[in-house]
Amino acid sequence: MVITSTVSPTLKMGLQFVGMWPDVPYSTIYWLSFMSSMLIIQCFQYLYICDHFKMSELSNLVDSLPLTLDYSLTLLKYTSLWMYRRVFHEILATIDNDWRECINIHQHLHVMTIKANMSHSITNAMFSFNAIAAALYFLGDYVVRSVFLTADYNDTLRQLPIKIQLPFDSQQSPMFEFLVVTLFLHIMLHTFTVSIFNGLIFTLVLHVSGQIDIICQEFRNISRNTFLCSLPSFGILVERHNRIILFSENMEKLFSFIALMQVVWNTLVICCLGFIVIISIHNEADTFVFVKTVFGYCVIFIDVFVICFAGEHLSFKSKLIANATYETLWYNMPSNAGKIIIFILMRSQKQLTITAGNMMDMSFESFTNIMKASVSYISVLNAIY
Repeated sequence: MVITSTVSPTLKMGLQFVGMWPDVPYSTIYWLSFMSSMLIIQCFQYLYICDHFKMSELSNLVDSLPLTLDYSLTLLKYTSLWMYRRVFHEILATIDNDWRECINIHQHLHVMTIKANMSHSITNAMFSFNAIAAALYFLGDYVVRSVFLTADYNDTLRQLPIKIQLPFDSQQSPMFEFLVVTLFLHIMLHTFTVSIFNGLIFTLVLHVSGQIDIICQEFRNISRNTFLCSLPSFGILVERHNRIILFSENMEKLFSFIALMQVVWNTLVICCLGFIVIISIHNEADTFVFVKTVFGYCVIFIDVFVICFAGEHLSFKSKLIANATYETLWYNMPSNAGKIIIFILMRSQKQLTITAGNMMDMSFESFTNIMKASVSYISVLNAIY
């Protein structure tokens, strides 16, 4: 199959499903339907938290918080994406334009095809892993209960896949079975939308890294062929560099607030999961809760790691432009070309990055700090439990 875009077919289908893809008929209806279903579940989740907000049910309360906070984070993500949908559409238009430009240049097309293959593979892997982890996480209770079924087990002990407080009796059949299936499908839908967002971040970063590789490749070509050292050649490179900077700025607009919420919310979720782990370690009867929580940890770690890795990779790639510019044979070039190189070097000093609310860069250092804070919280809990 010939690849014509960095955006994978799976990701494109997902963005169309949530109404974010441009020129999709009734996109507003799709988005409102998705958000309405999320809000309804959120209302019942927070009703459950309010009803069980007491010290005697602390472990039960903390067990319900991770998914509730994760749903809230997803609502904020897609609300922010919808508010910046024009910026998002500009980004998609830029991607299409970049592919049209490189389609007739074999070297450029080869670079972008490699990045597109990586993007498609990573996106598909995210969808698969998140779906499996979510299924194991929420079906764990049911599997364990079917294995350790006791004689006094009755309908009043039946639990829904997620902790929600419904305004009607949900224990009687067939209402209970209907709710189990509906809620499980909604959980998988939620997991699907999280994968869409993570796949989108990787896709955009890999696309801009491909464009940076093309610029670096062109500078190497100029060094090998001095007759290419013409002002029009440098003008094309400057124009491409400006487009990369604009693309990065649009990404920053799109993800800055989302990254901030991701850091805050995921830190809270990790702390809640840590509390559950400590309880399950000290309570042998809840071993299955520990196993279930491990899958939740994996998903949250990946959620945090994705955006931190994207910011780190973008910063690393932006440094390559300055390196490639300096490594050209600028001392053998005409003075006019040398002046252009100086301006490119100066412009490259400002690194491209993704920030969390313009307060901190998303990088491996940020990821390490988040993990250290979460582990410290768990260590304190373990010491005082």
